[in-house]
Amino acid sequence: MKFLIIGDLHGRKPKIYYKKFDAIIAPGDFCSDKGIRPLKDAWMKALEKKETDSGLDEFIIKKIGKSRYKKLEKESLKVGRKILEFLDSFNKPVFIVPGNWDQSYGTTKIKNINKNDYLYYKGFLDFWLGKRTNKFLVQGLKNIYDCQYQLFIFPEFNIIGYGLSSAPEYTKQRAKKFTVLQRRKYKKAYLRILQRLDLLYSKRDRNKPTIFLTHNVPYGTTLDQLINKKSSLHKKHFGSVVALKFCKKYKPLVCIGGHMHEHFSSCKIGATTAINAGFGSFVNVWMELSGSRIKKLEFYRGRK
Repeated sequence: MKFLIIGDLHGRKPKIYYKKFDAIIAPGDFCSDKGIRPLKDAWMKALEKKETDSGLDEFIIKKIGKSRYKKLEKESLKVGRKILEFLDSFNKPVFIVPGNWDQSYGTTKIKNINKNDYLYYKGFLDFWLGKRTNKFLVQGLKNIYDCQYQLFIFPEFNIIGYGLSSAPEYTKQRAKKFTVLQRRKYKKAYLRILQRLDLLYSKRDRNKPTIFLTHNVPYGTTLDQLINKKSSLHKKHFGSVVALKFCKKYKPLVCIGGHMHEHFSSCKIGATTAINAGFGSFVNVWMELSGSRIKKLEFYRGRK
């Protein structure tokens, strides 16, 4: 099997440098960040400086108004749809999960934006339990396989998907800040994610290798370290604890993610090869599987 892997696009139509692939894999973030990214960055800076206690939506609406914000979101979805239509046009299976830009979250609303507060983290865990990619992006596209909390079994491999995650889902250090009751609820929400993935994995074909497709890369590796000297989070790890735990527990042949734009490479987590598919329209990864081994893995960066 020959796979073309593309990275986070954020509204940029991907350049395809390889031919004769059997399938495409994409870890999400198809939708455009145009107009919204500067506002999100401003919100993050305001949070760091403790200049706001607003949620992202509330912060943006205060800046540009609700109607303008809704228009930007609608435009973002339209761009993402066009990208998926382009990928669908190759008439090959396209395996995707939603990224944090793809408006596919669960329904919980964060009532308190204080990052030290239980409701903030519990809210994000509930967001990451969103069951499917936004219908507008995928409806009617016959070659798109929405892998979000889904298992697909093909003659040569299994593929399981877990999208949306944009930060470590659970840490004991963070849990210590909460009351005993809050700690239990926080961990319960985190365990719901693991339980969903456990159930999917139990139904796989044991005679075939498994591809684990995530949005965020595994936590604490060379693939998830933030590189931004101006940020207080510089050199800190911001990957997915769930992805790391899944790789260590089940040892899938490969784990494919993105989200962390600073990196475009692979690393080993025990028996698993973890891949950060990179960022932008000009990066491709080529992967060939032969039985239960990776025959070839190549990272290609074209011109911007």
